[in-house]
Amino acid sequence: MAKFETNLTSRPAIAKIKNPKSETDFYSHQGDALKGLRLAVGTRSKSWIMTKRVGGKVRSMKLGNWPDVVNGEKAMEIARDKIVELETGTDAQSTNVATLHDAFESHLSQSDAKGATIENYRLQVRNHLDVLFSLPIEKITLPMLEAAIADKGVSQALHLAQIIKMAFRRASTVRRCFDVSASLKVKGAKKYKPSNKVKFDASEQWPAIDLIFECNSLVHRTAWLLMLFTGFRSLNARTLMWDQVDLEKKTIELTAMKNGLDRTFPISDVICAALARLPHRKGFVFPADTPRSHTGHIGQLDARTRGIEMFEGNERPKKALRQHDCRRLFTTAARRARLPEYVIDELRGDTPKKVQDIYDQGSANHGDVNLIAERICAECGVTPCFVLDRIEGSS
Repeated sequence: MAKFETNLTSRPAIAKIKNPKSETDFYSHQGDALKGLRLAVGTRSKSWIMTKRVGGKVRSMKLGNWPDVVNGEKAMEIARDKIVELETGTDAQSTNVATLHDAFESHLSQSDAKGATIENYRLQVRNHLDVLFSLPIEKITLPMLEAAIADKGVSQALHLAQIIKMAFRRASTVRRCFDVSASLKVKGAKKYKPSNKVKFDASEQWPAIDLIFECNSLVHRTAWLLMLFTGFRSLNARTLMWDQVDLEKKTIELTAMKNGLDRTFPISDVICAALARLPHRKGFVFPADTPRSHTGHIGQLDARTRGIEMFEGNERPKKALRQHDCRRLFTTAARRARLPEYVIDELRGDTPKKVQDIYDQGSANHGDVNLIAERICAECGVTPCFVLDRIEGSS
């Protein structure tokens, strides 16, 4: 190891420094400026190092490589920021937030989101953002963020951008660093308008019940029936526990719904019969298909399909019924059955909108959900008795 002096403010002077054949040479600046700064010149690279006493300890900080950090003055700017981090306890080591993975886990630790929601976030990160989230926060640029979502559809890109922004907001708060994600935008987001329409003509006979009974899995089929005949969101249905179900009282209790509310819902005879067909009564109503599951319950249910469509020059199964379509159809059937709006709102689990809604202790009943079930069956061209027979005869 050899020590030298040179003009570290001059890029040409630094460029002339040759890499040694072995070990590492250290260069400090000629004169009184740039105190504590050295350029470590190894066999292949040149790295900026700052040595300074912080908090009673002498610390050595790597500031970056040359020519990324072009000269000593730029290195000192980086050093000043790192020293502030160390003095205020906002550096990576003190906060345990070195990467976006760390920042996101820190965010999730403070989140009130349901376990299934958190697992879905983690799954999205593993599948689409793992490389980006593994990088040191200070090395992430806006173009990197844009590239991470560039090849995604608008809906998925918006979801991933939301995750990125949650992680970066946490990082900027804990580390006091610049929030690069603040300027992240999704191309086409302004033109994107989520459709609330189902995949078939709702003015004609609905294929929903037939599509559901084409499902081979008893567990998946029952989950679809539950969503269709209750209007529950897929997350609430998939994560349902048996201790939330009372088949004698014909009710299901949902806690911490999307709007944060808890509510007990009456359920129709069709759903009571469907749930009674399941072979177990403990844990998740809809247990995972594999013991390797991270959650213990079934995951997102693939759309029910019928026929073939062309997509980007290739054939693919045509989606006919998606999870959230069940909520749309439940609402439509309730309105076509001419139920009062306040009853429909209650059965949908909507946030109270009027003073009377707030004071109402529960007006929807078993008869209301049976009326909706009858209407759903009628729209599908069958009767509740026909559906009950199919439930009893299925396995």
